[in-house]
Amino acid sequence: MSRHATAYVNSLGISDATARTVLLLLAERTDAPGDPRRPEDVPDIMGLDLQASDVPALAALAGLDPEEFRRQLRGLKQHVKMDVLEHTDGVWEIVYGPSYTRPPRPRLAEPDLTQGGPHPFWLPGWEKYSTWGYEQGPGGHQHLYAQLIPNQDGPDAQPRIWITPPRHTVQSVDELAEAIAEALVPYQPVRMPGVLIKTWLTRPPLSA
Repeated sequence: MSRHATAYVNSLGISDATARTVLLLLAERTDAPGDPRRPEDVPDIMGLDLQASDVPALAALAGLDPEEFRRQLRGLKQHVKMDVLEHTDGVWEIVYGPSYTRPPRPRLAEPDLTQGGPHPFWLPGWEKYSTWGYEQGPGGHQHLYAQLIPNQDGPDAQPRIWITPPRHTVQSVDELAEAIAEALVPYQPVRMPGVLIKTWLTRPPLSA
């Protein structure tokens, strides 16, 4: 059982009892790293892949039939901000956490992200030294790049992740976000959606 994930779900105050039960069952099966003695120290992003074969047993625990349990999964986003992706092979990709539900705070004026750089990459744990921007490639064609360095590696470290040609020829911030999301998979407990990565590319730091 993940005490971090269940503590987070309990803190949400979901009024719908069935939705709360379903999300707690998912939280119990979420791999959320951290100090088990500090359940309040919840990771920003958590999630799990729910196999089709898991659904009947979880439905029984929730007192639901499997189809109703699937309906409840589809409706979780009505009760809490999260991503619930239903794949054609029957796998459910579920991603949630404080990054989705943290109240917005005043932000600095947003920079012009349509050209130039380097721009900062504000993902916690990578925000000190990572950058991205635009550069000219062969023939004068412009593309986006990113070089990502974990904070613990220090300012003189080589990037752990390069998003640059020829492996990546990225033309838009959305494409860059998806490429970064894929490259971060070995470094994160769960794959973050590209739309979430995009916020760390385009939003300035929270003001004090």
